[in-house]
Amino acid sequence: MKKRILAALLSAAMAVTLFAGCSTPKTSDEGESSEGGSSEKVFRYATRTEPTSLDPQKGNCIPDNELQHAVTESLVRNTGGEITPGIAETWEVSDDGLVYTFHLREDAKWSDGEPITADDFVYGWQRLLDPETGCLYAFIGEYIKNGYAVETGEMDPSELGVKAIDDQTLEVTLENPTAYFLSLVGSSAQYAPCRKDIVEQYGNDFAATADKNVYSGPFKLTSSENQEYVFEKNENYWDADNIKLDKAIMSYVEKAETQLAMYESGELDYVEIPSASVPEYEGQDNTFLNGNLDYFYINHESENKVLGNKNFRLALNYALNRNSYIKLATSDVYKPSNSLVFEGLQGAEKTYGEEYELNSYPLDGDTDKALEYLDAAMSELGIANASDISVEIVTTDIESSKKIAEVCQELWQTALGINVTIRQVTYSDIYGTVLPGGDFEIGYGGWGADYDDPYSYLELFKSDSFYNYSNYSNADVDADLKASQTEADAKTRMDLLFDAEQRIIDDGAFIPLQQREIHYLVNEKVSGLVFFHCAINLDWIYADITE
Repeated sequence: MKKRILAALLSAAMAVTLFAGCSTPKTSDEGESSEGGSSEKVFRYATRTEPTSLDPQKGNCIPDNELQHAVTESLVRNTGGEITPGIAETWEVSDDGLVYTFHLREDAKWSDGEPITADDFVYGWQRLLDPETGCLYAFIGEYIKNGYAVETGEMDPSELGVKAIDDQTLEVTLENPTAYFLSLVGSSAQYAPCRKDIVEQYGNDFAATADKNVYSGPFKLTSSENQEYVFEKNENYWDADNIKLDKAIMSYVEKAETQLAMYESGELDYVEIPSASVPEYEGQDNTFLNGNLDYFYINHESENKVLGNKNFRLALNYALNRNSYIKLATSDVYKPSNSLVFEGLQGAEKTYGEEYELNSYPLDGDTDKALEYLDAAMSELGIANASDISVEIVTTDIESSKKIAEVCQELWQTALGINVTIRQVTYSDIYGTVLPGGDFEIGYGGWGADYDDPYSYLELFKSDSFYNYSNYSNADVDADLKASQTEADAKTRMDLLFDAEQRIIDDGAFIPLQQREIHYLVNEKVSGLVFFHCAINLDWIYADITE
C-alpha cells in the first residue's frame, strides 16, 4: 500500500496527557463571555508548517491532520490511541474481519444544523478515491474494497466497498482484514464525511477559506486569514458538553525561535523548544516521542556502484557511532535509533518495542567490524584503497540538517577513510524531485506513521511502494509484508512484520539515525493536552484552561 511523506502518527500507553507545565506571564483570556463575568477559554499555539489544504480529503501532512481533527468527526475518534465512538454510536465487525456495520447517532449534525447521514460518508470516501478529485492521500483509502481500482480509474467510485443501508447505517467492506482500521479512521482526516451540496455549491473554491465549508467536528473554523486559523466551539457537535474550550487560535510562524519568544511574552500557550535552546530549559520542559524516525535513504540503483554492495552499506552502518552523533548533531535532544519501526507502536499484546528486539547495529558503532565489511566490499568491487571511494549526502538547506550531514561526514571519513561530500537542496526539492526521482546517493529524510502499526514504516521498503525512494527490493521482505495483510492471527502477523524489519536491517538497506524527542513548554493553566505518535502529534480538543 502506498504512502505519503511526513508525514508522517495507537497505543494508549504512549499517549501523554498534560496537567501542568511551565507558566507564561499572561493568561489565555480573550474577553468577557456573553453571560458576563467569566472569560473565554482560548488556547493559542503555532505551527511552522502551514496547512496545505482546508479540504479534509486533500490533506497530506500532520499539520493538515491536526487541523482537521478539530473540525471533523469521523465514525470513531482516536484520542491518543484510545478509540471512542464518533458519529457512529455502535458498530459490528463480521467474523472474517472484512465487513464493518456502523450505526450512526441520530443527534449528529453539521455546524449548520443539517443532520450527518451515512450518505455523507459514502460521498466523502468516494470523493477521496475518485481520480478526478486529485487527492494526494487517496492511497489511504485502499483498505476499502476496490479502493485501489477506483483510485487508478479501473473502477467507478460507485463500486467502492462502502454503502448507506439507510440514513443511520453504513456498511464498509475491506480488501483484507485490517486490525488497525478503526484507529486509522479515527485519526485520518481523509475518512471524514463530506457534504455533496456544499462541494457542488463552491466547486473549485470548496474549502478554499474557512467560510466555504461546513464542519462535523467539535470545532468550526471561522477564519483562515492572515496565516491565523481561528477555531470556535461547534454548538451543534453531538458531544459539545464535553468540549471545554471556547476557541483556539493557531498561528503560522515559520521560525521556532520566534515561536519561543512569543511563548515567553505570553502570546502562545504551547511551544516546541528549538533544539539549540533545550539546555536553557532543563528541568522546566516536558518531552514526548512523536513517532518520527530520521535516517539516510540509500539509493540502491545509484550510478555509484558501491551503494549497491551490501557489505559497503553495512560498513556505513557499523562505522556510525550513533551516541556520538546524537551529541554532536542534536545536542542530545533526540534519541539514537538503530531501527526502522518506532518502538512505541502497538504490538500483538504490548508495545512493539517490548515484544521484539532487533539484532541491529550497536549504538556506539563498531569500527573493527565496519572495516571488515569495507574490506569485503572493496574486494568484491575491485577497489584497492578506501580513499578511492566517494559518496554524496543530499540534505536540505536547513541549518540543522546541514549539521547532521556534516557530523556523519566526519564520522565516516574518520572511521572508514572514504570521501564524503554534501549537496544541499531546498526542502520542497528533496521531497518533490530529489528523493522521488532517485537523484541522490545517500539522502537525509524520515518518516512518521499514519496509523499505529509497523506496516506504516515497513511499506517504504516494499518493492512496489510509491514511496520506496531507496529503490530497494527483497523478495522475502515483499512476501512477509504481503502475508501480513491477510494474516488474521495478531501474533503471527506481528512476527511477519518483525521478520521483514530484521531482513531490512540485515541488508543494510538504509541508515537509521534518531527518534525525535520533542521538548515543549505549556502554560500552567492549560490541562488535557494529549500527545500521540501517529498522524496527530498535538491533540487539544479536550483541553481546558483554569483560572
